[in-house]
Amino acid sequence: MDPTAHVAELKAEIARLAAKISASTDSDIVEALKFKRDALETELVEAIQKVEEAEALESELLAPEVELSVAEIEKLIRVARAHFSADRKPALREALADLEKVAPNHPDVLELKADQLMAAKDFVSAVAVLKKARKIAPKSKSIEEKLAIASLKAAYAGSIESQLRAGLSDSPFLGEGDIKASATSATFVSLFLPGSGHIFIGLTVKGIAYLTVWLCSIIPLLILIRNESDRAGGARQFDFSMPMIVLGFFAIMTHMIALFEVAAIAKRGTGRREAPSRPKPPVDLPFE
Repeated sequence: MDPTAHVAELKAEIARLAAKISASTDSDIVEALKFKRDALETELVEAIQKVEEAEALESELLAPEVELSVAEIEKLIRVARAHFSADRKPALREALADLEKVAPNHPDVLELKADQLMAAKDFVSAVAVLKKARKIAPKSKSIEEKLAIASLKAAYAGSIESQLRAGLSDSPFLGEGDIKASATSATFVSLFLPGSGHIFIGLTVKGIAYLTVWLCSIIPLLILIRNESDRAGGARQFDFSMPMIVLGFFAIMTHMIALFEVAAIAKRGTGRREAPSRPKPPVDLPFE
């Protein structure tokens, strides 16, 4: 219900109760009516407060530092969105800077700013902006959907500092050129130590996983081989037990999988997926 209409209904109901209280002679009924009236008066105070907050927010939204008409602001927003679609980052930054001066709390401006932050993989900041936009436009489905996506990615990827190698690599210390230059070298490194090649190109988590599995297989295997060798006292009496075979199998398979995976990455250059090509809109045409 509209807050202003709700306030009007509450005032009318309180007036009717006041009339009933004046006309009633039964003390019990009067007390009940007064109790209901007091509850409605409390609700009326809260409703008036909500109306005042909404009016203050609207006045803040519609009172920019530079006076522009709604049509002019909407035109600026369309131009900024065109720059975003065409991936014109400098022009987009300039357009957003102008919009933040004239309509800093416009939901479309905030949504566009969030789009820019999400494109830069700064999901944490995007969440903050989208929450502010949702507060201003709570019925916007696009803002709600983008907030859900940004929140999920922010929880998964963390802040912008931890996303510098977002994509193939999960290391914050490597640039995009590093992986292209080092993938072949990583294959060579993986020949000697599985998982090290992944770490070398920035796949730190996966590299540590491969290395851990391999070490957990090879170290017990070497211990078993040494113990069996000491017990046998000669190569002819050496007996391969089932634990040795299982551990050896895991060590070899881990080594081979890690090696072939890094080699595949080196063959195709990087593991990054190219973004699908999309036709650029005719952003240079004048708006009607």
